[in-house]
Amino acid sequence: MWPLFQMKSTLFVLVIGTVLILARPFPSHAVLMEQMAVSTKAISLANTVTAYPPRAGVLHYNPAGLSHLPEGKVFANGNSMGYVIMLARFQEDPTFKGFMDTWGPGYPKRNNPHDLYQSDPLSGTESKLGGAVNYIPFYGPLKLPIAGPAPSMGLSYRAPGSKWTYAFGQYAPFGGGMYRKDDDPGRFATKELYLQHLIYTGFGTSCQVSDSVSLGLSVGFGQTALGANMDQRTPNDMIALTRVLGETTKDLEIPVWSELTLPPPWFGGGISPYEKVADLDLALRDDFSPNFNLGLLWEPRNWFSFGVCYQSPIRADLVGRYKMNYSKQFQKQVDWLGSSPLLLISSGMFDLPYEPVPFQTGRVKSTMEFPQMAHFGVMLRPIKRLKLLCDLHWADWSVWKDDRFVVDQDLQALKLMKMLGYPYGNRTLVMQRNMKDTLHMSFGLEFHATDLLSLRFGYEHRPTSVPDNLFSMMVPFSDLDNYGAGLEVTLPEGHKLELAVAYMVKKGYRVPNNTSKNLNSTVWTDIVYNPYAGLDYEQDFEAYFFSFTTTQPF
Repeated sequence: MWPLFQMKSTLFVLVIGTVLILARPFPSHAVLMEQMAVSTKAISLANTVTAYPPRAGVLHYNPAGLSHLPEGKVFANGNSMGYVIMLARFQEDPTFKGFMDTWGPGYPKRNNPHDLYQSDPLSGTESKLGGAVNYIPFYGPLKLPIAGPAPSMGLSYRAPGSKWTYAFGQYAPFGGGMYRKDDDPGRFATKELYLQHLIYTGFGTSCQVSDSVSLGLSVGFGQTALGANMDQRTPNDMIALTRVLGETTKDLEIPVWSELTLPPPWFGGGISPYEKVADLDLALRDDFSPNFNLGLLWEPRNWFSFGVCYQSPIRADLVGRYKMNYSKQFQKQVDWLGSSPLLLISSGMFDLPYEPVPFQTGRVKSTMEFPQMAHFGVMLRPIKRLKLLCDLHWADWSVWKDDRFVVDQDLQALKLMKMLGYPYGNRTLVMQRNMKDTLHMSFGLEFHATDLLSLRFGYEHRPTSVPDNLFSMMVPFSDLDNYGAGLEVTLPEGHKLELAVAYMVKKGYRVPNNTSKNLNSTVWTDIVYNPYAGLDYEQDFEAYFFSFTTTQPF
């Protein structure tokens, strides 16, 4: 009866696995995470698996580990989910003098952000995530309360007595997505955001070149998807000046002369630094982003192994669509720039917009590169039932210099921004990142409590790749502590079940006012992008991950 049951269970797992791969919400977490939903074993050991690769996820972590898999056919199918809590607090800096001595500390909050003499209405508020955004191919983004489910799958084969092992797999090495409610103060940074890379087809092979050395190679063909939606405001001295001049000139009517030169109110009444001026919607994709991984395992003794894995960079040439919606007040300002002969001449000379439109939409493209990585690992077995693991991880995040989006027409917002020193032209939206390389260690422990049960624990301190002076709520990464735990149960006929949980945390991360060019700089030339200028920022981050994997020969 057992062979019949095994055949039925194998068929069941294959069918369910195929359905999950083809119809699932693809991996995406509430913030961008690398290597957090690839393997249950790696999650439990805090990614300390280079010298002790997992069965599921071996193509990613070290393809040389394919030589560890049993002869014949082995199928592994897993699923991971995440739940992220990110709480951000905004508080007006008491030493901040305000914009144009009109908007700043000491003035009452007003419901209408267009009013003069008020403090920032976001001061004293909190932002929290509404949930995760999962990108589904052929459908688009889907909002869910949790991140995932994020399945992974692998199938391997080695002929009896052969030194060669072959494998196929699907997984997501990078994924992230989040959304906030429409009235959340974080909407001016990201109302909705997702970025993920899915290896939809991965092939790998390994060769045991000697009794102690195995070499491996895997090649992946992936899809990269990016989407964003955000409200925009511009707390800035020069923007505030337009509102001050608009207020002081609203009754400055000189017959004939005003209509020929500067009709009141100037700048169409101007724009307050605290009001919404636009919202931006982006959706881009690259359906063919290849990569490769190289791996080595050296096992000279049964109590020692050494592993190396190189993961190539992944270049994505993204194309898609955008839409920029403008507020009525923004349109009034543009209309004012064409409301007199003098202003028309001036707008022509300085290439300023003078014919207002409610929105602009069209094609957009962007190029991004996920970094190359290298991992070095050691496994020691001081006693028969205990494995001690240590990995060194390096990531070339410094290749990520900026976010750069090129559109198919001159944007009215960019035309105005260049008057404040924006240097990238009318068709290119750029936000500086200047990320830095990361180098860190992780540690793991596996204890074989019985012949059928193994317990796993791991710890990893993950340093941020984001410089403090360029911190952004779009890329809200500070240093994180990652704790993992899990177990593996061996079932009859070589079936295995793995379970894992992980907890990532960083509380009390602070960005004082005027310390980040991508968050709260009050320098008037830092026009892109500081929606929280004048505010102190504090962030608490927690993430919970849950994962399981089943493995069986057949």
